[in-house]
Amino acid sequence: MGKSQYKIQFGGLSIGEHQYEFEITEKFFEQFSDNEITKARINIKANLIKQGSLMQILFDYEGTLGLSCDRCLVDYDHPIEGHEKLVIKHGNPEESNDEILVLREGVEEADFSQYLYEYIATAIPSRKVPCEDLEEGEVECDEDTLAKFNETKVDTEPNPEWDQLKNIKFNNN
Repeated sequence: MGKSQYKIQFGGLSIGEHQYEFEITEKFFEQFSDNEITKARINIKANLIKQGSLMQILFDYEGTLGLSCDRCLVDYDHPIEGHEKLVIKHGNPEESNDEILVLREGVEEADFSQYLYEYIATAIPSRKVPCEDLEEGEVECDEDTLAKFNETKVDTEPNPEWDQLKNIKFNNN
């Protein structure tokens, strides 16, 4: 995969604040499996605050993700934004969690790709139906897809074969 552009070198940094900027596009998401994002343009500003051996990074992100409507499959741009905080310290890496990154002593850089991916992934809505929520004319459902979906709906009339199976079940009780 090569060298990550989402690494921050903090060894040798002076105490105080240090700013970093990253841009994430759809290419970033190719390294992660089960990815539903078709396009992306997200700007991330990272403010690293170094306080001796303890550091924290404040991530502010804003942009759009290309997603597909759950109902009609039309592609649309979904705006996202968020603020996340990550504390970095040295010690036992097994003590790391979602909010604290623990690095072995002597490690002077970290790749934040996985954290950035998780921050963005949690900003994706679980239900993506933009034509219900947006102003009229912004995103419209693909009527052809909806029509095909309605044609293929399963008949709701009772099936006599299932009734016979139900009778067997009830007769055995």
